[in-house]
Formats: sequence, structure tokens, C-alpha cells
Amino acid sequence: MESSTTKTGESGKRIIGLDDFTVEKLKEWLHIRNTWIVGIKERPDFLFINPIGEFIKMPNYAGALKTLCNRNKITHTTSHMFRHTHETIMWEAGISDLNYIGGRLGDVDKTILLETYGHMSNRSAQLNNNKINEFMKKWFQTN
Repeated sequence: MESSTTKTGESGKRIIGLDDFTVEKLKEWLHIRNTWIVGIKERPDFLFINPIGEFIKMPNYAGALKTLCNRNKITHTTSHMFRHTHETIMWEAGISDLNYIGGRLGDVDKTILLETYGHMSNRSAQLNNNKINEFMKKWFQTN
């Protein structure tokens, strides 16, 4: 999926891979979106629109997110928090390649990643040590 952000420079535009769950949810969304735009003469290019085909502005999105969180008794959440969640999920999944993580998040400067998520780097080191230990056990058993 290609994404363009409000950032400037090289990190503002990137292509990222999507997991199967997200692809399925996007397909569901596209089905809903397509039913909305059937009667619209000038079809919108935006992926996320409201029922009359208009781009969803950030204040409207933030308000809708707040309403959903309140309705479901979820503590204060902002869209930027999803970025941190994604970062944490990558670390927890055992992805410790800073170039890969930085590329997905648009962080060219890896020091920002380490400053913000350095504690996850420690967790990643532990996971990597476990992987090495498991590999060495198997390797010594076969050799």
C-alpha cells in the first residue's frame, strides 16, 4: 500500500506491506465505500470518506475516535497512539530491524526510534538471545 503523509522529504511517501487481517478489513471498508459513491458524479480519490463522498477531516476523525472510545469505555486515545501501538507490535513480533521499522514509520533517523522505543530494543535483545539459544541447541544436536 502506498501512503503519502503530511511530512516533507523522503520519509513522507512510502510503500508498506499489510498483514492479511488488515487487507480483509480494507476490503470490507471498500465494499461499504463503493456503496456510498455509486450515486456520486465526481467520485472521490480518497480512501477514507464520509457517506456523501467527502474527505474525512482530522478534527472529524478525532471526534469520531473520541466518541467510539467513550462508548466502549476505552481511555483517552489519539490517532498518533496507533503509531506507537504498531511500533510495539513489531518489536513484540520479534522484528528488530531498525531499517525495516523506520521505513514503515517514516523515521529516517534511527536515533529517534531508539530514543522513543529503546525499552523495546531491550525486549528484542532478550527475544533474539532466546532464538540464538534455540538455534544452538538444535545445531549441536544435529552435528
